[in-house]
Amino acid sequence: MLRKSAITIALAVLTLPSALHAQAPYACVTKGATLEYANYNEADKLQGYTRRDIVEVSDLSGGNYDLRIENSRVKKPGKKKPGKNMQLTVHEIRQGCAQAFPMDSEGTVSVMEGKDVFLLPERLAVGYQLPVGDVRLDTGGVPSVATVTENEVIGREEVTTPAGTFRCYVLRQTMTSSLMGVTGMAMTTKSWYCRGVGVVKSETMMGNHLMHREELVTYKQKK
Repeated sequence: MLRKSAITIALAVLTLPSALHAQAPYACVTKGATLEYANYNEADKLQGYTRRDIVEVSDLSGGNYDLRIENSRVKKPGKKKPGKNMQLTVHEIRQGCAQAFPMDSEGTVSVMEGKDVFLLPERLAVGYQLPVGDVRLDTGGVPSVATVTENEVIGREEVTTPAGTFRCYVLRQTMTSSLMGVTGMAMTTKSWYCRGVGVVKSETMMGNHLMHREELVTYKQKK
């Protein structure tokens, strides 16, 4: 249970930084856009796909947005079944920085305290040190604590996936989770962020062992 919870928390950190005036954020804020991700397990075996549909975007001016996002699991890209395993999240992107609302397979992971650790600035640069510390979470009524000890922009790379080629900043975050007083092992997640798109791929490791990875396989904007 602890291992699963630790993986869930590590994968939940899908941050949505804010825009600055007309500059696009490191997230998709295009109404009607669809992003689909392939998900791989610790044996690097394909486990299925997740789909995120940007169903509503409220431009509040000055680089501020409210988003409504539908999340669903699909067997194949482009094969969404309306209403099946559907989750609805709301993201707020504000000037300066924004907080992600992490998700797991059963519902929303609520950030109770320490949300600043899950914030990103509007501009990134290699070597930038992001916030660290404790974050208190509520996962389906079960309290837990994630302790982030490393949170840094470590590089810039051009990444090619089935969805296309993207210029990204690479973020590395190391954390441990504590559930009911029991602390799990540290896990490190590397995430590749593209401006205007968000996460293009991510890899979560426990030591030298892969725990989970995902990559963007479909990125469509409604014409």
